[in-house]
Amino acid sequence: MKFKYTLLLVFASCSCCLSQASFLKSHPQLAYWKLGNHSDVLIVLHGGPGVDHQYLRPELDGLDKFATVIYYDQRGCGKSERADSYTWQDHVEDLRRIIHTLSPKKKIFLAGSSWGSLLAILYSYTYPDAVKGLILSGTVRWPGQGIPFTRQGEVKYKIPRTQLMHEKSLVKNSGADGATRMDTISISKLVEVQSGAPNTETMMSLISAPISDSLSRIRMPIILFNGPMSRKFDWVDHYLALFPAAELHTFEVAGHDPWFSDPKRFAQTCGDFIFKHR
Repeated sequence: MKFKYTLLLVFASCSCCLSQASFLKSHPQLAYWKLGNHSDVLIVLHGGPGVDHQYLRPELDGLDKFATVIYYDQRGCGKSERADSYTWQDHVEDLRRIIHTLSPKKKIFLAGSSWGSLLAILYSYTYPDAVKGLILSGTVRWPGQGIPFTRQGEVKYKIPRTQLMHEKSLVKNSGADGATRMDTISISKLVEVQSGAPNTETMMSLISAPISDSLSRIRMPIILFNGPMSRKFDWVDHYLALFPAAELHTFEVAGHDPWFSDPKRFAQTCGDFIFKHR
C-alpha cells in the first residue's frame, strides 16, 4: 500500500537566500546567478515562457558539483528587464549574450526545462559550434513550421499571477516492523507566472522556427529525461528519431519535470554526462 504526502515549497519568501542576482547591463538587462567554480559551464534555461528561474531551485543547484551553473531570468521575467519584443530569436540572442559575457571563447552545456528545452535546441541549431551538449527535460512537441511570423500590433504585458506546479516522487520509509517501503510523495511549488507578452509573443513566433526534420543537423551529445506520466505529450520518441545518438533516462515515478522528482539522481546522471563529454 502506498501512502501519499504533500510538500509545499513557497519560493517567494526565501528567494533571497538563493544568492543575489547580478545583471548584464545592455538592453534588456538580464538577471543571472552563478554557482560553483569549475572549468565546465552549464547554463540552465527555465520554462514558460514567462516563468522565472526560481522554481528550478534548489533541486538543480546540485549540478554545481560538476560544473559552474548559471541561471538567468529570461527577458520580461523575474528580475530581468521587460522588452519590446519577445520572439524566439530574441531569446536565442539573449542566450548568446549570456554565453559571450560569462563564458567567452568556451563551449558550454545547456540544460533546458520545458520551453527551456526548446530554447536549448533552437540555440544549438543556430550556433552549433558553441555547445558541448544538451540536457533536455520536460520536452514538448516541436512547434516549428518554417512559416514567417508577423507581429500583430502590441502584445500587452499582464500582471504576474501565481500557480501551483505539481510533481511526484518516490521516497524510502521504514515501517513499524522495520521493513523498508517505497512511498509516493506529491510535491507542489508555488510559481510566479508572467503572463502576457513574455508568453504570448514567444509562443506565436515559434511558428517561424525550423521544421522538425531539419533538427537532425544537430550533432552534439544529447541526454533526454522523461517520466511515464509525460509520454503522451513529451514527443520523446520523435526526438530520439531526430537525434539517434541521444541518451534517454526515464524516471519511474515522474511527470513533466523528472529533476523535480529525484534531484539527486538527476544531478548525478547529468554529472556523468558532463564528465563524458567535457
